[in-house]
Amino acid sequence: MKPRKLSKRKNPGVGIDFKKAKHKVGKKLPRAQNDTETEIKSGKLFLRESSIATDKSELATTSRNNTLRELLSQVKHYSEKIRIKAINGLIELIREHPSEARPHAAEIIAATSALASDPDKACRAAFVTFLRSALFPAIGERAI
Repeated sequence: MKPRKLSKRKNPGVGIDFKKAKHKVGKKLPRAQNDTETEIKSGKLFLRESSIATDKSELATTSRNNTLRELLSQVKHYSEKIRIKAINGLIELIREHPSEARPHAAEIIAATSALASDPDKACRAAFVTFLRSALFPAIGERAI
């Protein structure tokens, strides 16, 4: 039998680029380059007041418990369905509490005037109905 020779690699250049890193005993391993950070940090969110939790007993509200300020903010909503519901809520609010219309007439007209040129036909029709049936009769001819 022939004595075995020490085996050499077939291709001595393979593996030169990827040498194994030698680590010291007791030292922490360095983080891998593709390691994903999975730490989650959280904090508390404090709300000053919630519209559900506030006491609306002194304020004029609709059957859906919406105040005048809430309805005026909904009139500017991007959804036409919400805008129509807000106009109907304003009609209901002014019919039930006509005394609320006169002191807030400037706010109501300023917030709802954009609905005159609304792209949605149903919003424009609801706005005209609001003016004719609720706002103008509540504030009177002299206030306009």
